[in-house]
Amino acid sequence: MQSIHQHVSLMPPLAFELNRLLFDYSLTDAFAQSRNEARLIFNKGQEQLTIRLNTDAKTGLLFFDEHGKERNGSVYPLFKQLLNAKVLKVFAHKNNRSIAIDFNNGMQLVFKLYGPLSNIILFDEHKVIGLFRQSIENDWLLEKDGFDKVNEQAIDTAMPVNYFVCAETDAGKRKIILSFEPGEAEILLETQNIFEALTFFAGTYIAEFQFQTKKQALIQKYQQALKKQQGLLHGANTRMHHLKTKIPPEEIAHILMANLHQLKKGETQVTLFDFYRDQDIEIKLKKEWSPQENAEQYYKKSKNKKQECVQTEQQIEKSTVLIAQIEKDLEKAKGITHFKEFKKEQSPESIKQQKGAIAETFKQFECNGYSVYVGKNSVNNDQLTLKFAHRDDLWLHAKGVSGSHVIVKHKSKNLNFPQPVIEFAAKLAAYYSKSKSSNLVPVIYTFKKFVRKPKGALAGQVIVEKEEMIMVEPKLPNV
Repeated sequence: MQSIHQHVSLMPPLAFELNRLLFDYSLTDAFAQSRNEARLIFNKGQEQLTIRLNTDAKTGLLFFDEHGKERNGSVYPLFKQLLNAKVLKVFAHKNNRSIAIDFNNGMQLVFKLYGPLSNIILFDEHKVIGLFRQSIENDWLLEKDGFDKVNEQAIDTAMPVNYFVCAETDAGKRKIILSFEPGEAEILLETQNIFEALTFFAGTYIAEFQFQTKKQALIQKYQQALKKQQGLLHGANTRMHHLKTKIPPEEIAHILMANLHQLKKGETQVTLFDFYRDQDIEIKLKKEWSPQENAEQYYKKSKNKKQECVQTEQQIEKSTVLIAQIEKDLEKAKGITHFKEFKKEQSPESIKQQKGAIAETFKQFECNGYSVYVGKNSVNNDQLTLKFAHRDDLWLHAKGVSGSHVIVKHKSKNLNFPQPVIEFAAKLAAYYSKSKSSNLVPVIYTFKKFVRKPKGALAGQVIVEKEEMIMVEPKLPNV
């Protein structure tokens, strides 16, 4: 169902009622309180009517107030030539979405209700001498005769009709509609007063427009954040695949070292037997380096590759966490139905601060391709265990003493943690605990899903179920 608020059929009854009401009224003030709203104040003795044309919602909306607000603050005066001029008649143009007001000084105001191009135009004789929205430059070229085709029926005959302000949902969006018939839509207002109908419709329409605009902006922010993280995840997975499938630099270095006797300085490429794969391999060399220096360079690349693998794995985990959170919040944003619900939603920026960068707040280690995270204090332990860790991650803690929580991130479709990885993480849990100076420390471990925080517990305090125990020496990697 289409709204009639700017339909040709609404112009005659609107003009009829305005003509009956405004005859012999004087225009005492006209100004723009903002760039999107003009106010025209008409008075006759103690009686007053304020007409507002508002374009905030990308269409022309009319408000009618018996006691409109006077000027306050900075305003832009409009139509000074009309001040104190009296209204002679109001009429609707035939087959047009516009109405005109004739004044006793020979001037005419035209309300052009053309959606986003709605405007108020002042004519003196046949020339445009004033505009509310001067940015619509083509309106300066309009001719009065293009409007001035009086619909006599609109003046002489009242049109008794009912007006309905309704709401209906179309493609998931709520639409506010003004109509002569309610149809099957939800009725928000039923009245025989056209001014009441238009004013209520305008306020409700703007409120819904502002709500939908804010909701769509939030959805777009989530979608942009999601697209960014999906791109980062795709890039990290591609990079990880390349790192895992490319011949390790360390193996190339071993092959070079095994064949130093047949290599010479100045070569840019050599073909040697790859004893790892039982086939020949072509190896690129720097001609300014000796064979041994080339081998050393490949050893350095191997060390850098290991570091790159760790960083790439961390990026994969970080983006995976973010994507899951953003997807969840995106669905919540799509389901928002009221302004007050916006306060409950996080912006993508706050998610990035709280989730995206959260991994960087913990101590980080790597063991056999597994990422290991260690909390720094009791509050940080809660963040690690309750916000960052996945239910299938491995959780560790020194038994019976205070210390850091330790998390080993699981690998998809593989929930069996290798024993060397468990021992590595357990040594970290022992080292970052009050039992650090002991020779052997008992460390408990279990899946994170068996760790919970009781109500009212202090920061870092949790309850552990189904744990296992391992005895380890408190130790940092490479110590």
